[in-house]
Amino acid sequence: MTTFTPTKDVTVKQVVNSIMNDYTNATGIACVYVDIKGKERSYKYNFTSFCQFMRSIPQFRDKCNKCDVNGGLETFKNRFCFPYRCHAGLVDFAVPIVSTNQLNGFIVSGQMASEDTRIPQFQNVTEWSDINGMYKRYQDCPHYRYEEIMSASRVLNTLTTCYFPFSDTQLNTLFPTNEIGSEPTRDLSAITRPEICKTVEYVKSHLCCNLTLHSIADEVFLSESYLSKLFKQEMKMNLMQYINQCRIIEAQRMLTQSKWSVDMISRRLGYHRTSYFCKIFKQFTGDTPHAYRKKHEID
Repeated sequence: MTTFTPTKDVTVKQVVNSIMNDYTNATGIACVYVDIKGKERSYKYNFTSFCQFMRSIPQFRDKCNKCDVNGGLETFKNRFCFPYRCHAGLVDFAVPIVSTNQLNGFIVSGQMASEDTRIPQFQNVTEWSDINGMYKRYQDCPHYRYEEIMSASRVLNTLTTCYFPFSDTQLNTLFPTNEIGSEPTRDLSAITRPEICKTVEYVKSHLCCNLTLHSIADEVFLSESYLSKLFKQEMKMNLMQYINQCRIIEAQRMLTQSKWSVDMISRRLGYHRTSYFCKIFKQFTGDTPHAYRKKHEID
């Protein structure tokens, strides 16, 4: 009997399809697997009629592909999932699939209608309202609140990275850049206590959330006082200082690698007031966010 041994690519696709099947069954939200050029490489799970039609038109399909790739790369570079508004006006989010230091593609989910202004636009808006029947299709797309969108993006990101984790080493290998600021976070391998390693991992993957000592202590199953004591012993700083430093490092990356406004970056990093974010940013870098962006301006 001949034994069939699946190739790495086949194995990746099998796992990805299993993730998407479970995710869509649990949430009802559309998703698809695309390669690094944005081409669909899987069944279109629970696609809306609007998006099915948009992708059937070549010039619109190319824009959809570009949105999918850009969304996945934003998640990969920033290390947590960013919902974005596609060229047609719907909200999507994308999670990279990285296996053996190779970027294979992205799981793209969403097709949600939302008017929330906190969600950025990645591409110029496509004019589709003059196409017969399109407005009705758009109206039939599911509407979600901002909090629901963020929760869905975190669920997909967490589910995917359980099977396909991506590290700073992979990020630097696939997207080499000049050093931006001094990295305040330590390599996880250098942390001796597993509780603190888990704390650091949780903080890094939830920078957009309302992180508090209480919420983090619950996640790592420690009392607040004991976690605070252990963290300071291991990291030589308190937990809130660490959270702010991680957020400011991400802010530096966003200021130099995106066109997002300071207000948008502030909200994306869990700060409720932009003025407070600017104050913390200046404390750590010596510059205001606007001055830092101008100093490190890219074309």
